[in-house]
Amino acid sequence: MNTFIISETQNLASSREGYRFKGTLTQAKRHASRNQAFHGTMLKIEREDGTLIASKSDNKWKDQ
Repeated sequence: MNTFIISETQNLASSREGYRFKGTLTQAKRHASRNQAFHGTMLKIEREDGTLIASKSDNKWKDQ
């Protein structure tokens, strides 16, 4: 099991604080998509050290 930080941003002035999620990357992507609060925002999944793992915009996940 890995620990990821999931966050949601619309722009520099509008973002939700990231939260920790334990599981696989696939589980983290599903969890982030289900819990997306706003339409048209970018979801980011990062490692605990801040390294970007995946991002979602325009309803498509992009692995880094």
